[in-house]
Amino acid sequence: MRVYLDYAATTPVDPRVLQAMLPFFTELAGNASSVHVFGQEARSAVDQARAQVAETVGARPSEIERGARPARRHDGD
Repeated sequence: MRVYLDYAATTPVDPRVLQAMLPFFTELAGNASSVHVFGQEARSAVDQARAQVAETVGARPSEIERGARPARRHDGD
């Protein structure tokens, strides 16, 4: 049996997440920061997902970060 332990590098996607995201990898691709219709549809989906995550963890949608941030470096570690 193979066991993957490098979750710091990448994490396998839960099948439910893959099913939810598949349309955005194919026919609904758009930059959520853009003003065109493709971007606005993507932005709406991101906002909906943020609200779902916030509800799940007991937070406000505004507390759920938008986009990725680079990892913080700690010099001397």
